Amino acid sequence: MPRTDSPVCPFEHIQNPAQEAEQIAQITDLTVKLLDKRYPSPNKILRGVHPKSHGCVKALFEINPDIDPDYQVGLFNSPGKKFDAFIRFSNAAVLVGADIDKEGNHGSRGMAIKVMDVGGEVLVDDNGAHNQDFLMINQPMFAFANTEDYLRLTKIIFANNDVPDAFFAPLKLQSPDLTEEEKQRIVEYIRAENLSEDDIKRIGDSFKIAKLIKSTPIANPLEVQYFSAAPFLFGPDRVMKFSAKPSAEIVSPQIPENPSDNYLREVLKETMSKNEAVNFDFMLQVRKDIDDDMGIENASTSWDEDQYPFIKVAKITISAPQLEIDSEESEAHCEKLAFNPWHSLTEHQPIGSINRLRKSVYEASAEHRHEKQQLPFFLLWLEKLFKFLFGSR
Repeated sequence: MPRTDSPVCPFEHIQNPAQEAEQIAQITDLTVKLLDKRYPSPNKILRGVHPKSHGCVKALFEINPDIDPDYQVGLFNSPGKKFDAFIRFSNAAVLVGADIDKEGNHGSRGMAIKVMDVGGEVLVDDNGAHNQDFLMINQPMFAFANTEDYLRLTKIIFANNDVPDAFFAPLKLQSPDLTEEEKQRIVEYIRAENLSEDDIKRIGDSFKIAKLIKSTPIANPLEVQYFSAAPFLFGPDRVMKFSAKPSAEIVSPQIPENPSDNYLREVLKETMSKNEAVNFDFMLQVRKDIDDDMGIENASTSWDEDQYPFIKVAKITISAPQLEIDSEESEAHCEKLAFNPWHSLTEHQPIGSINRLRKSVYEASAEHRHEKQQLPFFLLWLEKLFKFLFGSR
């Protein structure tokens, strides 16, 4: 049975629970409004984040037979146990666009694993099923630290047609290229948002991470390491971050000379047309130092791998060939899958500000997307016609 609440976590530190709850409610509301704004009827509503899929593949998730007893927790408590899984590779950008933009910038890439029928007690069931979702990106930290920052970002992209540049405006205040009028607008914005020095420092950290993302080339979604970025429980008294890394040596990425807008999908399809399976090692960083600052409430921090090395606990095998990944049936199934970090065994509860936010936002996004898809096409068309004739109400 899924839990109706989340157990108290000694690692979390919510300074103002009521304020955070209100911020999460605002972001959730804006997320649904953004979906309708991006995809007006009768257009199909895509995911709120990671809407562009490179493809879904079938996989086998096997707990290492020689896993250390110290790591036999939750999903990993049965050495050698095998689970069926689905994996979706994607772009994180909120709008579907070219894999490399016109300025030559790259983007954040995602790997979402759905481990099927894990049994046990789950926090949120997956349409009645007990599945374990692992959502990852190709950087060890998120670009935005917490719910407070994400609310500010969401308001900005809602007001500016998904352009986030104004979020970083406080960093430009000392620029000699600004006019006095532009400086005054930034000062007024800082006052209106009541931004502290710590807030502006986090904005600076976000800018550095965004810059790193833009400069990180990916040649093949199957040849890159992915990270959870945010923390999760590992049983009642430890915390983990997880990662999936190709078992084969990662070589320097060789981007095609003239990459198409969908080159990542094309190379995924090409790789999966061959007869050679693709393997990933699933790894954990585990910590117990409750008195230390682990950055639980700041998803823009990473853990030192020298001090907290990743330990291999499972193997992911993507069998090949999988020629059907480009079929209409496969694409439809991939689109129906809802990934949510709260599709999780209780032993691996998501923790920290960003993870608490994700619960509400991911659920609202998936529900809204699926509700709209269930409406008959002619009703969606009539809705669009009504809005054209009479305006939105």
